Amino acid sequence: MDGQITGETDDLIGLSIIDNNNEEHVLDIRKTDGEITAHDQDAYPYRAAKQSNNEAVYLEQTHAYAKYYVQRERGYPTFEPRLTPVWLAHTLGSVFALDFEEFEHHFGEYAHQYHSSLRPNIDPIVEVPEDIGGGIVFRADVFLGLDFQDYLAAPEEFDPLDHVKGITDDYDLVTALAEMVTERLDAGAEPIEEVSAVDVLYQTKGAGGTVKEKTVGERSHTQDRPADAQLQMTPPQTTLDNDLSTEIIQGLVLHHLTCQVRDAYLRLGVEPPEPFRILGQGLYEQTIRYQHADLYEPYHLTDAEIDGYRQPGFNTGGIDGGPLTGPSQAKSLTGLIKRALFGG
Repeated sequence: MDGQITGETDDLIGLSIIDNNNEEHVLDIRKTDGEITAHDQDAYPYRAAKQSNNEAVYLEQTHAYAKYYVQRERGYPTFEPRLTPVWLAHTLGSVFALDFEEFEHHFGEYAHQYHSSLRPNIDPIVEVPEDIGGGIVFRADVFLGLDFQDYLAAPEEFDPLDHVKGITDDYDLVTALAEMVTERLDAGAEPIEEVSAVDVLYQTKGAGGTVKEKTVGERSHTQDRPADAQLQMTPPQTTLDNDLSTEIIQGLVLHHLTCQVRDAYLRLGVEPPEPFRILGQGLYEQTIRYQHADLYEPYHLTDAEIDGYRQPGFNTGGIDGGPLTGPSQAKSLTGLIKRALFGG
């Protein structure tokens, strides 16, 4: 992907974007909210019904990259925080900066909902309907103690690659990101300010095999700003005899968010930096694309073989009283994740 700003008015930014198929797009983007008010290109059908899955991907990547490019180059709020890859990395660091008690305080309801899918004797917070005909996603919005406006004011200063370049070990990655977040927090501020209530997104099948998405529950919270991240974990198709420990749940959330950073880059049409080239389920809509567009590799599968991408590795043995305590404790949760939680 490549971009260039071609003009600017009081309200709009004009861009030329060259997509990964080497096709040019000319767009106008509104500065205040990122709405694309004009888009000219000659390569693909404009109507979604006439687009192939790959053509739809090229257009989606172009729209996302254009909004992100304006955000990075000019600091306008044209792209959601929860889809901004460098900002998602701050969420990853913020979650790891929590000790177990703080993690339980903020993510306890989400962990309870997740446990209810694994343990039939646990009542869920949000009852999952019986008419499910496809995927299920447990969602919760996450709000950081950091201010996204600070990022918009100086995007280059918030680039996490300065802290994690060359890292390919999961423990080292989250440690470096937690240190980055801690350095940027104001005195007295907590890494996580609030996590919303849980809702459940699920699919049903209609006439002719059509798939519809429905939601039950509400992601209620007290904030008046966009979420910095949104958990979108899919419950595994299995049951367990025992509850997952807090450290395992924290490890799963960390893995999920690392995959979201990866997905946030890929949906821009950009190869993720090496530290975030990990396999597993991240952003829900991106997982759908991996399943249906052959333009993408199956990044959501932990047992996929994709050159340069690694399987998840968070070990929880011997951890006591807080985040992972050293590299020797961070070798592998791969077996548990693949066998019990991801069906690998």
